[in-house]
Amino acid sequence: MKTHSFTIMVSKSPFDSRNAENAMRFCEAALRKGHDVDQVFFYQSGIHNASRLLMPNSDEINIYQKWCDLHDQYDVKLNVCITAAARRGVVDKELAYDTIAANLQAPFQQVGLTEYFASIADGSMSIQL
Repeated sequence: MKTHSFTIMVSKSPFDSRNAENAMRFCEAALRKGHDVDQVFFYQSGIHNASRLLMPNSDEINIYQKWCDLHDQYDVKLNVCITAAARRGVVDKELAYDTIAANLQAPFQQVGLTEYFASIADGSMSIQL
């Protein structure tokens, strides 16, 4: 069976819709079937998935932890658009006004939008959620 390579773009906040959860489930299913997920790229309001300060209710999925688990289990890159993140206050230690204010940390990494397009140019199928 020929495997496929996917690049996933998440552009919705984890609490605005189920798009992030759907993206997570797609990634898990694709990886279980032997396909590759080159990266999950968080863009626009989707960057909020990467904030370590998310505080879901006890009856809600902890999407931040689920993304971390996906990375740990499958070594999927979790790329966050640096411009979209900075505009929305999701920053790493280098961009935060104080290191204590940093709410973005590994396994998430800030990258430019070029990373997303480079993955597609390399033949990865793009899925936007």
